[in-house]
Amino acid sequence: GVFKLSSKTFSRDIADLRDEYGAPVKYDASRKGFYLTNTEWYNEDLMVEPFEMKSVLLGERVADSIFPDPLRREVNKAVGALLMKNETGMAEGAELENFQVLCPPNLPPVSPDIFLTAYNAWEQRRFLELVYRSSRNRVAKKLFEPHIFAWNGGCWYLKGKLLRDDDKYYDPVKIQVLALHRIEKAEIIPDKQFYPDPAILKQVKESGLFDFEKIPEVVLEILHPFDQSYAAGFADKITARGEDFIRVSLKNIPKYEALQLIFSCQGNVRILAPADLKDQVRRIAEKLLGNLQD
Repeated sequence: GVFKLSSKTFSRDIADLRDEYGAPVKYDASRKGFYLTNTEWYNEDLMVEPFEMKSVLLGERVADSIFPDPLRREVNKAVGALLMKNETGMAEGAELENFQVLCPPNLPPVSPDIFLTAYNAWEQRRFLELVYRSSRNRVAKKLFEPHIFAWNGGCWYLKGKLLRDDDKYYDPVKIQVLALHRIEKAEIIPDKQFYPDPAILKQVKESGLFDFEKIPEVVLEILHPFDQSYAAGFADKITARGEDFIRVSLKNIPKYEALQLIFSCQGNVRILAPADLKDQVRRIAEKLLGNLQD
């Protein structure tokens, strides 16, 4: 949940950390917040509850799978320090190694230095000056405000405000999504800070990271033989079931996801709605057949 503290209560708690527990806490004007000057500081009187440690350990398993170094090492180091003084909070015999977060194969690599620079810019609300290579191989220098730092579909992205693209300035600014693996160079501008735009976060929460075209409803009949994982994956979307098919209704689905699903069925599918999607699939299939001609 979100805790609402008055400035008086917050100041008192910071003072208690310093005076009663000896915490090396100082205000960092550049980051506009209070931070430990020694990140390895620990006080035995500040014990962590078992349920909190369980959350920390499960979070570390996720971080270990999706974070590159050096951020991954920092998380592992912090959790290791906590484990030296606290119980895990896990049931006896639980094997954390068997709690796996599996990433899609063949993900594009992200430079650890660029990842950390982008992360720090997001955390500190600093402008980024970067060199970016687009999917069409266009290289451009950009000035960017990283409002959202997101893991999506196996890749890391920034979503924010593009102020400059080479010599072109945007006024009003342009909302853009940048893939971290396409950033070739990144540098924080230390004397420029932005304020988070709640409208960007609201849009991401409601519609996702990308502004893809969406279809209000797609109705499919997936025919036998089909991978049983389809039935499991659409368990809450199945509207009818027969001996040789399942009927699924997919609402507000990005068009590209609908097309991926249809072609992944390897022909064992009927498109019941909408009609224009059926026409588009027919055109794609005809083009594919033409490309297969000798």
